[in-house]
This record gives sequence, structure tokens and C-alpha cells, in this order.
Amino acid sequence: MNNSRIDLLENAPVKTAIIKLALPTMLAMAVQLIYNLTDLFFIGKTGDPRLIAAISLASPIMMIIQAIGNIFATGTSSYISRVMGAKKYDEAKRANSVAFYTMFFSGLAITVLLYVIRGPLLSVIGTSSDTINPTSDYFTIITAFSIASIFQIGLSGLVRSEGATTHAMKGMVIGIGLNIILDPIFILVLHMGTAGAALATGIGNSVGAIYFIAYFLSKKSILSIKISDFKPSKIIYSETFKIGIPAALSSLAMSISMILVNVLAVAYGDYVVAGNGIHIRVMSMCIMLIMGLAQGFQPFAGYNFGSKAYHRLKEGFLITLLYSTLLALFFTLVFGFFGNALIGFFINDAQTIQAGTQILHAFNWCVPFLGIQLTMMVTFIATGMALKAMIVSLGRQCLIYLPLLFILNAVFGFSGFIYAQPIADITTTIISVLMSISFLKDLNEKNKIEITKNKSLPI
Repeated sequence: MNNSRIDLLENAPVKTAIIKLALPTMLAMAVQLIYNLTDLFFIGKTGDPRLIAAISLASPIMMIIQAIGNIFATGTSSYISRVMGAKKYDEAKRANSVAFYTMFFSGLAITVLLYVIRGPLLSVIGTSSDTINPTSDYFTIITAFSIASIFQIGLSGLVRSEGATTHAMKGMVIGIGLNIILDPIFILVLHMGTAGAALATGIGNSVGAIYFIAYFLSKKSILSIKISDFKPSKIIYSETFKIGIPAALSSLAMSISMILVNVLAVAYGDYVVAGNGIHIRVMSMCIMLIMGLAQGFQPFAGYNFGSKAYHRLKEGFLITLLYSTLLALFFTLVFGFFGNALIGFFINDAQTIQAGTQILHAFNWCVPFLGIQLTMMVTFIATGMALKAMIVSLGRQCLIYLPLLFILNAVFGFSGFIYAQPIADITTTIISVLMSISFLKDLNEKNKIEITKNKSLPI
């Protein structure tokens, strides 16, 4: 079974390999998407926009917790794929074990820290007198499940790094499926509100994490989480953090952006906070499926970069770029024609629907370009190009977006508030295209060098 995974990465037709790797990852993302929308749907059925606003306000905290898992889901997994491509399987086992135990202790630390600063943090993230209590309920329970949240994100990436995208999908589906089942029970039957949503999330993440742990302890995996393989080294941590920190900074930047957006949105009313929260979940339909496609390509890119099969990497990159762009164009049409209906599906409140639809239609101007951005970002992560990955990621979330947000909001009010993100995304796309041209030229040069080397070898 392990040999079949290696053969898929190394020898299978490129289009076949991309499809086989991407479909399970996209399915896992689709299930995650269903969870996100189901969670929002049942909270919306309470008829209280304040509860939706509360989850929107607390979501950045959840993202900060998940960012820790993302360090290893991207950084360590990129390193593992590359060392496996170089046939260094013992190093891959050590890297996986180091990531596992580091995530565990990091989860303990973040749990304690968030409880200590809970009071001041709730004040900073933009809560009002109407949203402080439901936001606090969600925050408290989500924090208690920090380790499970980190493992759910981090371990799925590590499983994916060895090409086992089907098992990565299964772990996500099991955890999220349980979450979906528990949501209506806790929210509508037991009337637990945001606390019920958080508890369903925590239990689902815990069960998903248990699946991944069982997978690594079985003989199905090439990798290891044995304590005997926990041998921290400078190279493992440096390679993990070189790629993982930019990825975590992306999540952190997104969290900071969401907090600042919510703080500005409060000035327009809690219904704008709620409408923006619904818009984010609806927009995730596009972003998560494209990211699922790109993440399926990630182990292929890392492995072939590590094995110096640059021609396969280039072909896979172009195929993934094409598919992701077509997917983005499809969602552009969906949001353009059905935006109002999509927002209205989740809540029956006229002001919230109007605000959410306006934000969604403004954001839709940049949707066609998301495939380029996300494919480039994941490709740079897979090939160890940390700085380029960080430029793409932080550009749209922080470096370009935040200055535009404050300037346009101050000058144009609500219109500036909603159009800052699409302008930042289009600008980031231009930068991504320029870097992709440079990336392809570099691959061509490296491929020529490899061809020359192979010709000079004795037969």
C-alpha cells in the first residue's frame, strides 16, 4: 500500500495523480464546508442575529488556535514530502513524531494563556453589551478543546504529506460528521445557543483527532508518532517553521483582520457584523474547495520537487492552476446570480440579509482570481519557498488589505469598508502572477540542468 502511494507521486500520469490526490481533499473540505454552513444554519434558525454576530466575533480566536496546527500541517508536511522524495524515510518518521508532541504541548500552553487573558480579549474583539455573553460562552468552550482543534488541523496535514489523502479525508469526515449531528441537538433541542455550537465543534474535533492518532499507530502509515522517534533537531524545526510560520502568520493575519473588521462593523450595527459573518461562511464555499484542490496537489509538488522531477512538478502546477481557476469562475457566477438567496437561506432578518448581500457582491469582484492566489501559495509552501508564500498570503489578509480597509472606510464609509478586500485581492493576484512567471522560468532552468546531468551519466 505504501509503495502504491509512492508510485502515484512518482510515476502515475500527472493528471491522474492530481485528480486522485485532490478529490479526497476536496471532499474533506466539502464536508468541512457543510459543517460551517450547518452550524450557521441552526444558529440562524434561532432567529437571533446576535448569536450569529457572537460566533463571528469569537471565530478569530478559533483561528488563532488552529494556526498552531497549521504550522505543522504546512511546515512539517512540506518537509516530510520533500525528504520522502529524497528517500529519507527515517527522517520523515522523526519529523512526524516531533510535530505530534510539539503540537500537544503547544495546545496545553495556548489553553492556559487564553483562559488567563479571556476578559481583556473579549473586550478587544469588538463585543457589544448584546453580544458579550454568547461570545464568552463560545470562547470558553472552544478554548477548552484547544488540543483537539490543533490536532484536527495538524494531523490531517501530516497524513496528507505521505499521499494518504483518503485517510486525511476520513478523519475530517468523521469529526465533522459528528459535529453536524450534534449541532441541531445542542442548539435547537437543548437550547444551548453558542455554547452548543462550540461543544459540538470540540467533540467533533476530538473524535477526528483520535482517528488520526489511530492511523499513525497502525501499520497503514509510513510515518510515526512513537516517543522513541521523538528526536527534535535543528533541521526539523527550522524546516517546519520556515514554511509553517508564514502559514500561521496567514491565519493570524486573517484573525487580526477579522477582529479589526468586526470592530469597524460594530459602528454600522450588530446586523452588519452578523451579515459579514454569513458572507464569510458563504464565501468559504469557493475558498475551501479551491484550497482542497490545491492541498491535494501539495504532496505531489513537494515529492517531485524533492526528487528533482521538475517536469512533473510544472505539469502538475499548470493542471492545478487551470482547474482552480475554472472552479473560481463557476463560483463567481453562483454568487453573482444567487447571492441574496444564499444570505437569506441562513437568517430571516431583512437588515442582516441586505448587509450580507452587499458585502458578498462587493467581494465577488475578486473571486475569479482566487484560484491563482491559492494555487501559488500552496505551491510555494510545498517547494519550501517561504518568503513567496508569505507575500501571497499576507498580502491579501494584512499588508495590503488592512491599510486599504482603514483608509477607504474613513473616506467612503460603508462602501469603502466592503470594497477594501476585493481591491487588496486583485492587487495580490497581480503580484502572484509575476511570481508564477518567475517560478516557471526557474523550473525550466532546473529541468534543463537535470536533463544535462542524466545525459552525462554512463550507460
